[in-house]
Amino acid sequence: MKKVPRLIRAAMERAGVEGADRVSSGVDVVGDIAIVRLAGFSAPEKRRVARALLEEMKNARVVMEQEGGIEGEFRLRRLAHLAGEKRTTTVHRENGCSFRVDVEKAYFSPRLSTERLRIAKLVGPRERVLNMFAGVGPFSILIAKVAGARVTSCEVNEAAAELHEANDRLNKVEGLVTVVRGDAAGLPGTLRGKFDRILMPHPSEADRYLPAAIRMAKGSGTIHYYRHILGEDEGEAAVALRKELRGLLPAGAKFTTRRVREVGPRWVEMAADIRLTPSRGRSRARRKRATPT
Repeated sequence: MKKVPRLIRAAMERAGVEGADRVSSGVDVVGDIAIVRLAGFSAPEKRRVARALLEEMKNARVVMEQEGGIEGEFRLRRLAHLAGEKRTTTVHRENGCSFRVDVEKAYFSPRLSTERLRIAKLVGPRERVLNMFAGVGPFSILIAKVAGARVTSCEVNEAAAELHEANDRLNKVEGLVTVVRGDAAGLPGTLRGKFDRILMPHPSEADRYLPAAIRMAKGSGTIHYYRHILGEDEGEAAVALRKELRGLLPAGAKFTTRRVREVGPRWVEMAADIRLTPSRGRSRARRKRATPT
């Protein structure tokens, strides 16, 4: 029997709406906005379930329906208001940080909270970090708060970039985080120096930007690479990801893969932590410079 998320089942029972087994996913909660998927139900049924959900979730003030998947260059949700206050802005709190979010204008996933904290704990205070797809700043700001490292954030969506800068001030890290507006593909010709660690949280197009990330990483730098992979299970998805990376990475690069979360039927978000190695030419050059005369 299909496992139905508890909140959805409880709301449907309260609303007297049958067919919980037709619901494909649970509730995304961003601040006080609950986002649900109720494809296949009538408009009155959706509104009844949404009102019941507000009664089940005491901290929710808005219920929106996500129609379809994450779409377009800015990875946005197509949303329809179902119940509660009519707004798309909220403040989301996680891992000791606060983020102003407009769920209609900027991509934000509350389901990556654990992954964001995991990455932040890996960063050293002296590292120079680049986030190629920063959104409203959840990875970058947490890294600055936890590690005290300097972070350069790139974001092509102007609305998300403005929210990122507001969130930098809200979390008092504006002295550590710099927001660059534009497409990440242009960063190698814009930014000076190399980075110790590069984040690529754009699972649908990270492969297209990986050459740029490699150009900007230090010889022994780390790249955190995220992809949506089709596979029956984690093992099959890992095999597919390893095959993809073997065709993209330079010789000597090492990586480990892991499952981040399920994103749809047979689709898994996978991550690869990639460690580059200095080329032999660069290593010889460093040894030559270090030789005393």
